[in-house]
Amino acid sequence: MRSHLQSLLTLGVAALILAVGWAGVAETPWWSALGVTPQPWWHLIPLGLMAFALLIRIRRPVLALALGGGITLLDLSIGINVGILLCLSDLVYNLGIRGSRRAVLGCAYALTGGTLAASALGLALWSDWEGALSIALIGLAVLLMPLWWASEVRRGYPLWQEPDVRPQLEAERHASVLRRQASKRREAVEAERQRMARELHDVVSSQVSAIALTSGAVLNAEADAERDRRALGSIRRISVEALEQLREMVLLLRGEGPSVDAEAKDQPELLDGTSWSDVLTRAQERGMELRVEGHPPEDLPPGQRHVLLRVLQESLTNAQKHGLAQAAVNLRQGRARLRLTVTSPVADHPSDAAPASDQDDDGASRLGAGVGLAVMRERVQLIGGSLRAGPTGGKSSARSGGPQLWVVEAELPMKEVSR
Repeated sequence: MRSHLQSLLTLGVAALILAVGWAGVAETPWWSALGVTPQPWWHLIPLGLMAFALLIRIRRPVLALALGGGITLLDLSIGINVGILLCLSDLVYNLGIRGSRRAVLGCAYALTGGTLAASALGLALWSDWEGALSIALIGLAVLLMPLWWASEVRRGYPLWQEPDVRPQLEAERHASVLRRQASKRREAVEAERQRMARELHDVVSSQVSAIALTSGAVLNAEADAERDRRALGSIRRISVEALEQLREMVLLLRGEGPSVDAEAKDQPELLDGTSWSDVLTRAQERGMELRVEGHPPEDLPPGQRHVLLRVLQESLTNAQKHGLAQAAVNLRQGRARLRLTVTSPVADHPSDAAPASDQDDDGASRLGAGVGLAVMRERVQLIGGSLRAGPTGGKSSARSGGPQLWVVEAELPMKEVSR
């Protein structure tokens, strides 16, 4: 039905033209010889026959035009009908679009010759230049122009504008491609900047904060050779790890190392080989009191494991910097998601955590302030998860005299999410 919509529209317009009176009758000798007076409604008969030609025009363009030409001559024997000429133009255009190259070329020659012959015949019969010119113009408008338009549509661009239009279109396409490439480059640079900012925050903020916290705890306590030696060993180990990770990032920025994301996908642990137990052990070595429930599954994808350990590491670091160096870690595995909850008491007064006060003087607690939560949230959202962080139990804790609790809750998908 859709393929014949144009034919139905053409027939509708032709019928409307006939209804408004744009079709007349002519006093011709053959009707006078028969003693018959043509009537305007007679044009309906050729129009009905033209409907058949229009219906077969898609599969049989040459046959449809041949039938349409004969029907038009029949209609012209009654008089001029603009609607039937419109139908004939549609058939000519259809042949130009769907016909073979040979058929189109033969049609062009035949229509040009027919138009010139009709004009010459009119001039010979009536000796009227205006009438001959009218026949030529009608032939040009009804027959030759539709065929020319069809040939230009098949070529894909207007013939008379080809030298100007093609370079212009190519320039516009080139400019559009350049704009898309520039946009992609900006997006890639921005994504890389955010990724590097996350990695630098995790390395610099977490490791340097751990060094500051450990050294601050030692400085604010009585001298103890064994304890101080363990603290210095921990500081040295953390410093070496931080330097190694910074070296890897410098090599990456210089283009001499693999990408961080590629390494995270290939390794089951963090970039420095850190595991779930390592993160917890390092926090305890810094003096944190931990209660831990749960362990990540062995088949957890590397990307999810990387984000999980980063969130745990940042949560424990914040709990020590801003709290009472205590935290409860709970990891629960659902059907398709992991839920990590880190709950830690928050120091309401500086006296509650003397080391934290000293660390403020050193600037350690300000390192990465306001960035850690944003970095964790970005990491979790990039793999299709969600993160919530904030205080809880404020009023009840105040009434009971206990510290306020800070909760970080992250939900991670068990499988990698295609983005």
